[in-house]
Amino acid sequence: MDLLIAKRALGLFSIGLGIVAVAWPQRVSRFFGLQFEDEAMGAFGAREIASGAGLLSPVKPGPWFWMRVGGDVMDITALARALDRGNPRRKYAIAALATVASIAILDIAMAAQATMNKRENAEAAA
Repeated sequence: MDLLIAKRALGLFSIGLGIVAVAWPQRVSRFFGLQFEDEAMGAFGAREIASGAGLLSPVKPGPWFWMRVGGDVMDITALARALDRGNPRRKYAIAALATVASIAILDIAMAAQATMNKRENAEAAA
């Protein structure tokens, strides 16, 4: 996949998700049945916004893809807590976990591609 296209698409996606988590932290937590403080969900959103802004900036995207991978690990860990059978929103948490895991695979692939192909990583700094 083209790193420039991936960095722009994932950058916009990250910023969108981050804005939702920062603007409506309680709704996001409640939707998935998470027991998060608003500040914690807001911090997750701020991390998404930061990684999105990094990907959209005119720098090499490799480190920002790795930041997304780290964020994916955090998200998977948080969503795993919502898989308890007593969570009435469990189905939504399972769907979100599957989605984040799929995105994590893409993020790992993009981060690895940027790390291994220095020329393409430099060219994607547009």
